Amino acid sequence: MLKLIIADDEKWVRTAIKSVIPFDDSEFSLVSEASNGIEALELCRQHMPDILITDIKMPGLNGLELISELARTLPDIRIVVISGYNDFDYARTAMRYGVRDYLLKPVDEDELHQVLNRIKNEIIEREAQKRERETKQEQFARMLPVISEAFLNRLISRNTMTAEYIRSESQKYGIDLSGESFTVCVISPDTSLRENEDPGAYECYRTLVKRSMRKFAGAVTFPCESDRSLLVSIIKGKDARDRINRVHSICSRLLQKRLGISISCGVSCETHSPGMLQNLFPDAEDALEARFWKGPGAVTFHTPGCLPEDPKLSLQQETLNKIILNIKLSNLQTALSFVESISSSLKSERTPNCKPALVKEFFWQFIQSVITMLNIQLPFIHQETVVTGRHPYDRIREVRFLTELEDSVKELLRRIYDFYHDRNPVDNANIIENAKRIIESNYSGDISLEHVARHVHLNPAYLSELFKKQTGMSFIDYKTIVRIENAKKLLSDPTVTISEVSAMVGYSDPKYFSKLFKKITGKTVYEYKKGHS
Repeated sequence: MLKLIIADDEKWVRTAIKSVIPFDDSEFSLVSEASNGIEALELCRQHMPDILITDIKMPGLNGLELISELARTLPDIRIVVISGYNDFDYARTAMRYGVRDYLLKPVDEDELHQVLNRIKNEIIEREAQKRERETKQEQFARMLPVISEAFLNRLISRNTMTAEYIRSESQKYGIDLSGESFTVCVISPDTSLRENEDPGAYECYRTLVKRSMRKFAGAVTFPCESDRSLLVSIIKGKDARDRINRVHSICSRLLQKRLGISISCGVSCETHSPGMLQNLFPDAEDALEARFWKGPGAVTFHTPGCLPEDPKLSLQQETLNKIILNIKLSNLQTALSFVESISSSLKSERTPNCKPALVKEFFWQFIQSVITMLNIQLPFIHQETVVTGRHPYDRIREVRFLTELEDSVKELLRRIYDFYHDRNPVDNANIIENAKRIIESNYSGDISLEHVARHVHLNPAYLSELFKKQTGMSFIDYKTIVRIENAKKLLSDPTVTISEVSAMVGYSDPKYFSKLFKKITGKTVYEYKKGHS
């Protein structure tokens, strides 16, 4: 319903106008009447009508003066002039103030209806356009953070935008990229903090870093598109390093207190053009990677060539064969010791730090070689992906520190070991039977535990433990019994001397043989030979 005020100094005119306007159809509502210009102005200020129908000649404040004041203070009111003066100067002046409808008295009913209907449609259309603009503005306001974030991510990615275009676009999003010096800083939590896994903790981390960067470094901060746990800050000015160190100190204390986490930062060099930010972002990422060597809570400033490409790591086939053989024979320690030795050499001050991705790739190639040679590659990877929800390669790729990498690789080796032996259980009894046969076939020579262990592909210490567990006696005791039992058979031949028997069963000293013989059989060699000749 449109609100309407009628202003005319003659009551009968106001009554005549009211009589021809369809106030009963709920389209128009008469909110008040005025008999002069001053009263009309006050009523318009009070009721804010949609339409004012006014005369030109009125006491106090004439129609043209009223129209002029309303055009200045209440421009949205639509004014219809009804006058008894067919004067072009009046009409021209009224049109100068925005009046489009100038009717002459006496008012033609149809003409007034047409004017009011047209004004009604125009007001409805104007309101619809206004609502549409407001809706678009609300939508833009809601989307502004997303649009700004997308623009900033384009800015640090490979692009062809010029500095002028960047500054122009950034103004649309309320981002200040004026100035002649820029630095990029990449911030990352030192523990896993994913937006979809713990939105509350992630939002706390993001908000705290963003506000601190804005307050203490004057920076604009946004999540990286490819990894939203990474927060990227663009800092203006020459003293960026000092400000970043301050922000890192503040955020580290607050995040440790609130979430129990630490953060690391990688900082690029400076550039003098916002168009070069795309080159600074990879440098900041490389600097952040240095925490792999430094540990949690590191702040690293990029320098050219700070991380060499070649880690000089190699995996010898002989070493790999030994590791595979020991895994098959239930000995995982060889593989674990290999990982520890590589990790120890990388931690050595004599070994220059290299790009962490190359170290991770080396260990992944090692894991791949192990599962391939054990012939469990596809089933093991499938089981790991199902059980843990991540591909084994991702577990290695996503580690942040060398110590964490060592632990992850060793844990993978343990899971490989368990998986392989679940599918290929070791028959310890057959191994010991094979060892016994080797002893029985070679008892006369200088046979040792190490010699037998090589033949059955076991670690000597492990073979010794397993042998005693399976037979109830030690390797030495069993070898001695085998020799004495064979000596008994040889002593039954009267033509063979005791010295010859001693040598034939592996003892070069006949006296030691005789002493050992009596200890085991309870008889001297002479007594036994005499009784069994």
